[in-house]
Amino acid sequence: MAALRVSHKSATTANLKAMKETKALVVDIGTGHFKCGFAGDPWPLYIVSPTFGKPTWEAGSNQRETFVEEELQNSSVPSTPINPVRHGTVVDWNYVQDTLKCIFKAEMKIQPDDHAVLMSVPPLCSTTDKGKYAEMLFEGLHTPAIHLAYQSHLSMYSYGKTSALVVESGHGVSYVVPIYEGYILRSITGKVDYAGSDITCYLMKLLNESGNAFTEHQLNIIQDLKEKCCYTSLDLKQDLSLPVEKQQVDYKLPDGHFISVGKERFLCAEALFKPVLFGSQQQGLLQLTLACLKKCDADINRKMLGNILLCGGSTMMEGFADRFQRELARMCPHDGPIITASPQRKSAVWIGGSILASLNSFQDLWVHRYEYEEHGSTCIFKKCF
Repeated sequence: MAALRVSHKSATTANLKAMKETKALVVDIGTGHFKCGFAGDPWPLYIVSPTFGKPTWEAGSNQRETFVEEELQNSSVPSTPINPVRHGTVVDWNYVQDTLKCIFKAEMKIQPDDHAVLMSVPPLCSTTDKGKYAEMLFEGLHTPAIHLAYQSHLSMYSYGKTSALVVESGHGVSYVVPIYEGYILRSITGKVDYAGSDITCYLMKLLNESGNAFTEHQLNIIQDLKEKCCYTSLDLKQDLSLPVEKQQVDYKLPDGHFISVGKERFLCAEALFKPVLFGSQQQGLLQLTLACLKKCDADINRKMLGNILLCGGSTMMEGFADRFQRELARMCPHDGPIITASPQRKSAVWIGGSILASLNSFQDLWVHRYEYEEHGSTCIFKKCF
């Protein structure tokens, strides 16, 4: 037993030394993408879509696409379509662990046991899931130290704020999160289980109603079309009254053929404001935001109104920020809401994590493996939340 303790202590010391000589890793696990890179960098090194058995890999620097290497194909990651994260919540921890292991070892060419890892978690993450994140990182990936941080906190840090109303809409879930002086007001945080993937499916429905015949296996094409051709209308009646030839643009399909896309370009974005369009009875993002503001105390309400931050890929659609500002101002005519939309907000969570993990003042907040082995998940809650 004594020999075991000495061996364990030596291994821990070696890990801590290696950690001090390497950059920390920042990992943001979302429904649609995993974003990974080094603390202090301006942009994630790898943006990975894990939805299918053979994910598409995207290098953050030049946005070129590569394909999964042999290591991932030979791992326990299944080859059939699967989504390991649904509506922001991990549902297949083994799949997530295998994917991260492949990113670190096969793509980034690093050993996770040499690097501390800051990982984002959802703003309403359960205590159980926080423990599972820690278990995956310490026991599955053997990292020497970790820190778990709420996604909404990190998004806010990317804007350089300590108080804000974070309106975040990514791939599979949307949140409205009030943060006052660094504290999330969980009791009035709003969540809806729709986001960008629902808009993509709704766009496919609109396109098929116009005579196309897309299937669910072609959602990646619809996603690309959405990002390249679609926009949020600032005046829906006016856009609908435009001649068809002014509404339309041509989109080139992977097989080289072209299709014309008309009013679908702007009608799909309406579903973020009226989710009933794709069959959801949940509140639209504007209603969710307004409901949250109304629940805030007067002093906090004023602070939130002046610091509304848009985050996530679904807020990137052309015209969305202007439409959101205009509609919210109409709904709050005497309050003068101020909305800020960073050009980098698609990766706001990861960028905020990169900033946080590189600060000298943050370094005492790492939870080390020896602390976890001695105290379990209790030390995670003390240092991270």
